[in-house]
Amino acid sequence: MTDYGKRTGSWLQRRWPAIRARGRLRFVLVRGLLLWGGLMTVAVYAMLLFSEHAHGVQLHGIWLLVPALCLPAGALWGLLAWHWNEVIFRKLGFDKSNPSQ
Repeated sequence: MTDYGKRTGSWLQRRWPAIRARGRLRFVLVRGLLLWGGLMTVAVYAMLLFSEHAHGVQLHGIWLLVPALCLPAGALWGLLAWHWNEVIFRKLGFDKSNPSQ
């Protein structure tokens, strides 16, 4: 096993082939944009609500910016996570479809 660790290698070997078979676009849209970006949007909205109620600050102009920033950031996270998982998957030698290994 390399520096990536036994636990990471085990997860990648078991789960990544099925995830990657569904495709990069689905991964980026579901896990990046919807899951990561959506949860980030909800978390920021919760913080804004707390700030408005606790401190009496009016932040109405920011409400539209939150999804405009968080959702693309989630998609970017999805792309980076896909790339990184692919790199580790190949370096650990789990990619049987790549004959150059």
